Amino acid sequence: MHARRVRPSGPETHAARRPTRSVSSTSRRRPAGRAAARDGTVVAPDDIRRTIAAFASAIVPGLGQLLNGRRRLAQWFALPALLLLAIGILIVATRSPARLFASIVSPTVMGALLTLNVVILGWRLASVAHAFFDGRYSSRAGRAGVAGLVLVMAAVVAPHVVANSWGTAAQTTFAQIFEDDRSGGPGQPAAAEHGPGHDERLNILVVGIDKTPWRTATLTDSMMVVSIDPVGATATIVSLPRDLVRVPLGDGNLFGPKLNSLMAYADRHPEDFPEGGTRALEDAVGALLGIDIHYYARIDFYGFVKLVDAVGGVDVNVTKAFYDETYDGIGVNPKGVKGWGVEVGLNHFSGWEALAYSRSRKADGESDFTRAARQQEVLLALRDRVMSDGSLLMNLPALLAAFGDLVQTDVPTERLPDLAAIADEMADDAIVRVVLVEPLIDIGGSDPVYGSIQVPDYEAILAVAKTLFPPPGQIPQPLPTPVPTAAPTSAAPSAGVTPAP
Repeated sequence: MHARRVRPSGPETHAARRPTRSVSSTSRRRPAGRAAARDGTVVAPDDIRRTIAAFASAIVPGLGQLLNGRRRLAQWFALPALLLLAIGILIVATRSPARLFASIVSPTVMGALLTLNVVILGWRLASVAHAFFDGRYSSRAGRAGVAGLVLVMAAVVAPHVVANSWGTAAQTTFAQIFEDDRSGGPGQPAAAEHGPGHDERLNILVVGIDKTPWRTATLTDSMMVVSIDPVGATATIVSLPRDLVRVPLGDGNLFGPKLNSLMAYADRHPEDFPEGGTRALEDAVGALLGIDIHYYARIDFYGFVKLVDAVGGVDVNVTKAFYDETYDGIGVNPKGVKGWGVEVGLNHFSGWEALAYSRSRKADGESDFTRAARQQEVLLALRDRVMSDGSLLMNLPALLAAFGDLVQTDVPTERLPDLAAIADEMADDAIVRVVLVEPLIDIGGSDPVYGSIQVPDYEAILAVAKTLFPPPGQIPQPLPTPVPTAAPTSAAPSAGVTPAP
């Protein structure tokens, strides 16, 4: 008799026959070969290696390819970058910061650098992308890898964006600074080129404009000629009194009012001065000194404050203390409080203090002449500050902003590297600083219309100027005289040139 089999039934029996397995929804969706981070981010096995390779190529193009075993491609990416880096290091190592800065002022050079910046950025991004998406990786990049790539590329792009911003700002600033002001306005002819050769003495008229809200005209209250001898690597700085009257214009005529009003007057009368006020002032100063004025640099006194502050102030060794009770106190005193003074010794001036030192003139024993000597001191102190310790490059953005507000010149940009090199290498004893005083000029006159005036002795000034502006290669020989005083003395000094202290 055969035993009868009974097929079990019920839920327990069905459960016993069903295979036991536990499958998560994440496991069903995740492709093979990928893992998941605790936060659910998909991480491919090669994400870390991809990101490291991309980061390496961000530092040096081709380095990521080398990590990926692509030696030939590593060479192709690395060699141009390393060659360009070597050229850059060589240029920086063989040029002073001042000469390097002056070299890039040219619009052509700056435009080329901006283009090169874009090319380098593209090259670096291509190297990074190739290292990350190398075909030798077995799986596609996960979300973590893509995030790493985005961070690496952002780090690559950021410095190039900053460099482009600086370069564009520099182009705008240089367009403001190196603006040719030789035409008298629309439809007026510009003056012909009048620059000297590279082995000839170069004369620049530097004017400081003292703008104030209550003046109807812009006055050139500081006027000095900076003459550079590129052969002998010397310079002569001559300050001219602002109250000179009856100055020759270079065309046989005289300008009756004070010299500091000539530029504004000429700009208001283009029918008499078709080449503009700056050219008129250059011609007058050149005729007075018997030299050709080749270029100009026009400086706003209040913009000057920004320039001094941009380099962290200037150091001036003050040899004579004074206190000017009448000084307006702008920038150095609370509003409405007058007076400013300085003690003997090495003083560190901020922008407003440097301006006060350059403008004060009514303290006991002080005058327009001693003020002119102090302006020369500040000018050279600023040169020393800008040229020292790479300050020019370290403070580039602030300097660009200050220069844009401060300076306008027609010195050709191609002359700047050589001039910057001369200024950087010139010893202090190679700079002759003088202020024209009595008997080259009569400083005791007065006029019912113009007030206090000074009348030049043309023949005497021309004779002294020959010793101050000798042919290239010869050393300037100013005649020693006492320091000028605020009022004329009964005994005239032996000559009318005062070496600045």
